[in-house]
Amino acid sequence: MLVLVVVGFEVIRRVGNTLTPPRHIAGQWEFALPPSSVSCPLLEFTDPGKGSLEVEQSGRYLLLSFTDIHSTKIPARFEDGKLRGGGLSSAPCATEARVRLRGGLLDDHLELSLTRSHPKESVPAATTLVVRATRPAQSDRRTSGTH
Repeated sequence: MLVLVVVGFEVIRRVGNTLTPPRHIAGQWEFALPPSSVSCPLLEFTDPGKGSLEVEQSGRYLLLSFTDIHSTKIPARFEDGKLRGGGLSSAPCATEARVRLRGGLLDDHLELSLTRSHPKESVPAATTLVVRATRPAQSDRRTSGTH
């Protein structure tokens, strides 16, 4: 019986040694916001042209919290350098719309594409926003998988 327990722990140890955690991307990120002529923008910031987000990370699970006037939060997953996620729009003009997040970590920046689809005909069928986010100069620049 003791031999089975020892063998079981050894198998778990060997498998565990092959696992690698995802890169650390938690923290503050900033991006330039392109001008928008859309009546119901995906993200609306008080400072035109500038946006930021806070990334909370627990392994491969993320919560992206944008600092827009609607405090948009999008849960996502981070695997193999790619981000995938989505949720409901926080904009009052598109309350039933789904927001899809796609993107990835490229070198030292995040490339994010947010797309909102709306089931109602009164709102444009799809709105897409693409941003390139970088860490502020004073931000934590850890790139290992440790927390």
